[in-house]
Amino acid sequence: MLPPRIDERTLQDLVTRMREMVPYYTPEWRFSPSDPDAGAALFFIFAEMYLQNVERLNRVPMKNLIAFLNLTGLAQLPASPATGYVTFSVSEGTPKPVLIPAGTELLAEAIDGGDAIPFETAAPLLVTPARLVETMLTSTDQDCILRLTPSPDQPARLFDFSHGINLQSHCLYLGHRDLFIATQPAVIELDFFRSAARNIEKTYGEKLADPSALEWSYLSPHGWEPFDEVTAKGNRLLLTKNKVCEIALRELQGVENRWIRCRLKPHMLEKVSPQKQPLLIDALHVKTNYLDANRTGGIEPELLFYNDIQVDPAACYPFGEHFAPFALFYIGSQEVFSKKDSVVTLSFKLKSVQHRLLPEEEQKINWKMIMKETDFDKPQVYETSVLHVIWEYWNGNSWVRLFHNQEYEEIFYRPNDAGSDKVMQFTCPTDMAETMVNGHDARWIRARVLQVENLYTNNPVYLSPKMENVRLRYSYFPDAGFSVERCLTENNMEVIDHTATLAQSSNLFAPFARLDATYPAFYMGFDQAPRKGPIQMYFSIKGQPVTASELPLIEWEYLRHGPAGPEWVALKTIDETLGFTRSGTVQFVGPSDFIRSNRFTRELYWVRALNRDGQFERKTTGHHHRPYLAGIQPNTTKVIQQQTIRREVPKKIRVSDTEVRFQLENAPVFSEEVWVDETGKLSELDLDALLADEARATEVIRDSGGMILQLWVKYDPVEHFDQSESNDRHYHLDRSTGSLRFGDGVHGKALPNDGPEPVMVHYKKIAGKRGNVEAGRINALQQSIAFVQEVVNIEPTGGGSDIEPLKTTLQRGPQTVRHRDRAITALDYEWLARQAYHDIAKVKCLPGFNAKMQRENGCITLAVLASGGENGRPFFPQLKRRVEEYLQERSANTIATASRIAVIEPVYLEISIFAQLVVTSMDQIVPAEISAVQKLDRFLDPYNGNYDGKGWEIGQQIHSSVFYGLLKGVQGVNHVKKLSLTVHKVEDRTRTELTLDQAIRIQHGIVINGKHQIEVDLL
Repeated sequence: MLPPRIDERTLQDLVTRMREMVPYYTPEWRFSPSDPDAGAALFFIFAEMYLQNVERLNRVPMKNLIAFLNLTGLAQLPASPATGYVTFSVSEGTPKPVLIPAGTELLAEAIDGGDAIPFETAAPLLVTPARLVETMLTSTDQDCILRLTPSPDQPARLFDFSHGINLQSHCLYLGHRDLFIATQPAVIELDFFRSAARNIEKTYGEKLADPSALEWSYLSPHGWEPFDEVTAKGNRLLLTKNKVCEIALRELQGVENRWIRCRLKPHMLEKVSPQKQPLLIDALHVKTNYLDANRTGGIEPELLFYNDIQVDPAACYPFGEHFAPFALFYIGSQEVFSKKDSVVTLSFKLKSVQHRLLPEEEQKINWKMIMKETDFDKPQVYETSVLHVIWEYWNGNSWVRLFHNQEYEEIFYRPNDAGSDKVMQFTCPTDMAETMVNGHDARWIRARVLQVENLYTNNPVYLSPKMENVRLRYSYFPDAGFSVERCLTENNMEVIDHTATLAQSSNLFAPFARLDATYPAFYMGFDQAPRKGPIQMYFSIKGQPVTASELPLIEWEYLRHGPAGPEWVALKTIDETLGFTRSGTVQFVGPSDFIRSNRFTRELYWVRALNRDGQFERKTTGHHHRPYLAGIQPNTTKVIQQQTIRREVPKKIRVSDTEVRFQLENAPVFSEEVWVDETGKLSELDLDALLADEARATEVIRDSGGMILQLWVKYDPVEHFDQSESNDRHYHLDRSTGSLRFGDGVHGKALPNDGPEPVMVHYKKIAGKRGNVEAGRINALQQSIAFVQEVVNIEPTGGGSDIEPLKTTLQRGPQTVRHRDRAITALDYEWLARQAYHDIAKVKCLPGFNAKMQRENGCITLAVLASGGENGRPFFPQLKRRVEEYLQERSANTIATASRIAVIEPVYLEISIFAQLVVTSMDQIVPAEISAVQKLDRFLDPYNGNYDGKGWEIGQQIHSSVFYGLLKGVQGVNHVKKLSLTVHKVEDRTRTELTLDQAIRIQHGIVINGKHQIEVDLL
């Protein structure tokens, strides 16, 4: 608050007073300011001189205030440099990392079109050619794997497992080329064994048959089809397939086979395989039995051939109507004859049908008068039948006997005319193999005619066997079982082949495995090993407010070879992000024992961050308090807008006979080192003491004989010389103007030498607000560096400010006297925040509230609105960090921690007005509408709105009634017919509608403009 004016009179006040006095002192003179005469002109000359004196009088309090503040040592706050982060990119094929030293000079395009703005790197950086190609999130408790693809437009929430596609799957794949040939209904039996724990293995069947936890399916030509029923008996699982659907021969994970799958449903791992007693197996047996679900009597053979003629299984002549020796009858069935060692049943109805090769000739009778009875006898007709057949199968080399005895060799001999049911059973040979018969590949058995009865009689009657309803079935004995050909598990996006493990029958394995990270983890995969350092990775985080209890514990690890294989070990880092709660870099030195390992289907070099305390996974951690990750940029380091100038000899300016000042060529100055030439001005004793003083920096130039040619001593800065003693090496620098002063020998040491170059200065020149540049503006190196292809700032730089305006300094000055650079009251925090960062438009201190605006004793939260409106919001992270660090240094030790002092953005309360106005003239409709919207926009401007034009304060309340008077004041408006107000809370990129009462209760809210709708009616 500035001092009040002593005399507030204006020219109009003097004119009015003159009019009052003229009738009494000069009644003969007519005073007319509008038509002045010589007397009036003389009055105006006097009035101007008088008002100048009044103005000088009014400046006396200000003059005294400034004089007082000067005595306190108050000065305008100097300009501050902008800071940001730049990313370096190396050329493709760069063989090794490239070192970027600290202080490397960069150039930014100026927004105002002026000279390029210099920047310098704040720390050394090793630019590695390793590229970050994969980022993943995992949670063991939630059994979740997420792939992160953050971008500035679509930030991804770190450790938020409630959104995104869960890539985690737990599957057991079993493959068998023969046993799983089951197009027709079948029952697949699986026996799970754990030899060392028979009592536990008995529970496996019940666990694996639970339909709420698992799904069993088979791979058909159309994809995975679920089994119709899954039941259990002890450690045996019965998978029932009622559909007529092929289990197709397909390639899975590079392995071709016929597959069935057990897939764990989401969040069921603990139920099926508890962590304390996981499901482990060391052997697995399988078999398949035919199921006559449709009551068809069996499986229809796929192909039947009589010699080379295909016949119908419904009704056929296996050897033709006129059979002959060596006739062949082929029965082909991949499904049935693939079940080695199973009991195969061949059933059919067999009857005989008489056929003749030639039509029966009519008997010619030699008629006589007297004939014998024998003359009428018909010639004997012989019946021909298949006497013997041999049943054979193909063993891969030749056709061999199916039966070792003569069983079923006479099955086709003289079948009756009515037909009878025949059943054949045999054990499917283990060496039965596929072969081609009449151009068809399949597994075959055949019957070959060995002997035909009465074959060579005259025109015999063929008792041709006819088969109907040919069916096949197969089944195994209850104790039978076979090893699977392939056993694969898919867990944690990794497929492992356990076929060899099952073959040994001694090693246990878990079909459903957990993640190896016990805690929530964030993984980063590199295509090359990021070795050596310092390597810096920038995390662009849209931080969320956190309290002391919510600060996460983050530990970093990398993957290397261990005694038992790959192992995770600690990676030492410097984490500026404070556990992903704010933007910053994570620095590390890449170890030499990095290894490439397959994780999440990619073979890369892996680094991970573990949330050891599980903070991000707690149910008490709200979804909206998990940080947004907008991007990860390797090879990124902090830059400061500054230009280093070394060994400048400042210009000497003699102010008086006793006072000399020095002027630097450039200003404002950010930091400096002032060196004074003290050559020849010290005794040997003083010189030895000076050189032995480790706290005092010196620079000694000697000749070849060791004699001192020049001695430079570094001086210390002070705000004023009041406390300086005669031998204190002190200086005072006005960083805003570059003016440098030294002591006078009483208060501070006087300059020892009065030569032409008694002082040398190293300093950094800054550009203030000009350094706040947009993303992509820093894009050039002052001097090229080998293999560095590009440099760019990925985010806007911020924090740069010009010299504090005098008006602001005068407002701040009395407050500095009151708070003495220590934060005690809420008002102290507000003024110190403004002192820490010049470009603060609004600030409100909320004691007793934590960063989430929850009541918590000992916490201080400041809601801060940056200057510049929307243009200032990108720089809020720099503002937040600078103000928090500044306040921590000036607060009581009980609250001077990062978690107890928080700087947050205010909640934006977007006010939208709908109003119906009534005007008296038709010509006023459009102007009134335009004027009303403009007036609302001006009134609701958070910076320059409100009644006084000073904007809205954080936490200031508003009521709908104020808008009636506001709109009533629009020119031409007769009255406000209707008005409604809508409030939307804008916070964390979410927009929520509130009632006005709810909005009023938000203590850190600030009014902003919404969308207004004005309707104007005619009276």
